[in-house]
Amino acid sequence: MKRLSLLFMMLALILPITTKAQDRNGKEGNGKGSYSQPARQASRPAARVARQPVVINMSRPSSGGHNSNYPTQQAAPQQRQKPSYGQMNWSQPARQTQPQVRANVSFGQPAVQRYSVKSYASPGMKAANAVHHHPYTQGYVRKKLQKIGVTVEPSYITDRAEIIHTDRAHSVIEFPKHGPDKMLITATAISPRHFNDEAVRDHMALISGDDWHMKVQDLNRVEIQVGHHYWHQENGFNYCHYLDHNGYHWYGWYVGNQFFWNRYFNGRWWWYDTDFDRWCFWNNGFWWWQDPYHVGDLYCYNNTNYIPCNSDQDQVVVTAPAASSLQAYNSPDGTRIVKVDSTTQDAFLYDTANPPSFEPIYLASGVKNVQYSDTSNGRPLEIVLTLNDGSFDMFDGQGNPYNPGAFDADQAAQSNANTNTMPDSGAPSTNNPPPDGGTPPTSAPPAGSGT
Repeated sequence: MKRLSLLFMMLALILPITTKAQDRNGKEGNGKGSYSQPARQASRPAARVARQPVVINMSRPSSGGHNSNYPTQQAAPQQRQKPSYGQMNWSQPARQTQPQVRANVSFGQPAVQRYSVKSYASPGMKAANAVHHHPYTQGYVRKKLQKIGVTVEPSYITDRAEIIHTDRAHSVIEFPKHGPDKMLITATAISPRHFNDEAVRDHMALISGDDWHMKVQDLNRVEIQVGHHYWHQENGFNYCHYLDHNGYHWYGWYVGNQFFWNRYFNGRWWWYDTDFDRWCFWNNGFWWWQDPYHVGDLYCYNNTNYIPCNSDQDQVVVTAPAASSLQAYNSPDGTRIVKVDSTTQDAFLYDTANPPSFEPIYLASGVKNVQYSDTSNGRPLEIVLTLNDGSFDMFDGQGNPYNPGAFDADQAAQSNANTNTMPDSGAPSTNNPPPDGGTPPTSAPPAGSGT
């Protein structure tokens, strides 16, 4: 009995000490007062979490793209009140639940995680995974964006019809020579390599509020004379509204001795970079470019270059009409088929095995030709797409893009211009082309050439 009493006394002394230690670990270690997690686990790095998949509607062409779908050519041209991604008070699209992930391993490249697209298909609509043409690692691109002040990235534009993609001839206008007072305009245009300057950013912040969205939409409804310059005055600046022959609304901003012009289209402000032949949209203090030929690739404008902001963890799924007319290109070894939509020129890769080793993959838009390498010499299959803009895309047999030997002219998107390595992994980058797609080869390798 004396021994039992002594044991109980010892336990009574030990238990309060243990409880206090657990309470301290719970409250200080995980911040929630839970005793289920030891304090030492709080110091472990958090696991990388892939972004939720983004679904991009490809059923309509881009505005003014390779198929010349301008607003004046649409059956019922209407300005959308809310764009297809969240900004300010614009409605956020519903987040998709995360479907099953499948891994595809390509020749000599790391595994690519792709989603099962069956849950995104619907009657009359097919779905396919979209590849990344610049699969930078998570965190690598984010650091580059942070250095220029980016805190929030925009979501992808999820309706291709909301993307402006016109050629140079349809992307410029003749500026007015006289102002609202009929006097000759002496202000100078801001250079396309200075659209991150304070003058532009401060003015874009001024006209990006809800009141300006409402004002511009009202002006677009009533000022409809094509080719006429409508002048207006606000506190400290003049601006001009112009409707061109293709149905686009332009706005010129004249502040002090400088001016610049935008388009207002589908709830967004757009600006045309004449040097790189790109239409960029304004979002949260920066200009962004979503590549119309590779809709899953997003870039941030940085005056002299474009920084890719998509990572290898982003998942993009595209949907397109299932009944569209497709032209099939079969590989010489019979293992692959690339089907190109005759209307939108979207290219999709299929595996001919039964059952196929992967589900359909969206490769690019604006594709006018498909060629394959010869696999009879034992080398892996390579796929070459020729695009309407004169550039080339190359893929392996699993649909992973690569561009061997290309030099990245975007100094802000690489850590070492000499070794072309990425700082996060230290591994050589096999897919690091210039931001404008680089200089294409003089000719595509013909089928059977063994590129």
